[in-house]
Amino acid sequence: MSKISDELVKVLCTFHMKQGLLDLYNTDGCILSRDVEGNLSIFTHRGRLWGEAKKRNLSLDEIKAAQTYILLNCKEVEPFVSMYVERLQEELPNLSQDQIDESLRTYFAEWFKGYVHCNHSENEFLRSLAHGPLISAKYHSMYFVNGYKFHTDCHGSARSTMNSGVCITDLNVGDYYGKIQELKQVEYREEPLKQTVLFKCEWFDPTINVGVKKHNEYKLVDVNHRRRFKKYEPFILAMQATQGCYVSYPSKKKDKDDWLSVLKVKPQNIIQLPDEEAPTISELNLPFQVDEVEVHDRNMNIVVDESILLHDPNGELIEMDEPFDDGLLPEHHETEEEYETEETEEDEEEFEEEIDSD
Repeated sequence: MSKISDELVKVLCTFHMKQGLLDLYNTDGCILSRDVEGNLSIFTHRGRLWGEAKKRNLSLDEIKAAQTYILLNCKEVEPFVSMYVERLQEELPNLSQDQIDESLRTYFAEWFKGYVHCNHSENEFLRSLAHGPLISAKYHSMYFVNGYKFHTDCHGSARSTMNSGVCITDLNVGDYYGKIQELKQVEYREEPLKQTVLFKCEWFDPTINVGVKKHNEYKLVDVNHRRRFKKYEPFILAMQATQGCYVSYPSKKKDKDDWLSVLKVKPQNIIQLPDEEAPTISELNLPFQVDEVEVHDRNMNIVVDESILLHDPNGELIEMDEPFDDGLLPEHHETEEEYETEETEEDEEEFEEEIDSD
């Protein structure tokens, strides 16, 4: 059934693209899941996968890490997270924030599954989310989301461009910087179709002045490419990602050899196709201010022969030394100044004769 649904989604995306309801090539395209009333936000975010899909089964550690991260970053699950924390603090009031976070990562997914089964079993979306994703997942090499084009580190290893750099912001810790190792499309059980995309990343150590340096004066960030994040938290939702690339310093000094400068990438502009009908060809050819401009047709094809060749009865060609005089040459036309001068001299002679006769 999921295969049929995938094909249906592709057909609908193509239809909407032709109707001008979707963005152009370098933008995010269509959503992965059907827009059903009550569907969760993580299943309705717009994105576009690219490349041949491959399938493999997730390990138990991957399933647990993926499920926990999705639950803790789903908007509709936030009330349940608050409820869990409140009950935890009631039972153990002296817990630190780090201990609470560790409890969420370790036990919340199982608690949420039991709570939904007992109290919200009628909600098909929460029920399906609580059960966790299917073991089998699809893997792609490229994904368009948030105005970015992401691809895996392996896919871009032989390319001149870098699109595998990723950045995500944690309000408590700050920014995490890493590289995408895999693009996973996970699916949840039960109808309707529910899918979301995860980035499996290799993270640099986010510890300030150890794995990350910030130059506040110049607003620059460096990462130590030899240090890695020690905790096993490889996944993020693709919808959360922003893009960055890592550039080495043009220096041979040892204090610069381990560090890369982070360049954050701006998302590409989204060009929305107009809803109105495209103008016809005749409308496109109309000049501006058409009501005020009068256009006259003029024949600009003027042929000038500088030499005129005549045929001699003996079969030879005769070239005329002088141009043919048709009475239109400039010397046959008196200028206004010459005409006025001649007329003035004649008038003076007539005037002198009249004086002599008197």
